[in-house]
Amino acid sequence: MFSLGYLVVPVVAIVFYVLASLELIAEEIEDPFGNDMNDLPMAKLAKNIRKHVGEIL
Repeated sequence: MFSLGYLVVPVVAIVFYVLASLELIAEEIEDPFGNDMNDLPMAKLAKNIRKHVGEIL
């Protein structure tokens, strides 16, 4: 029978680190429309679209 013994402690720490990192990444990309540092610059995009539509018309 396979047994990790005391190696289970670093294995659990690594698994926890990976899962916690995935959770933080998911929270960050869950809501891209806001005023945080990593959010999409919606005001800048809207201004750019407005400028180009004005040029077309």
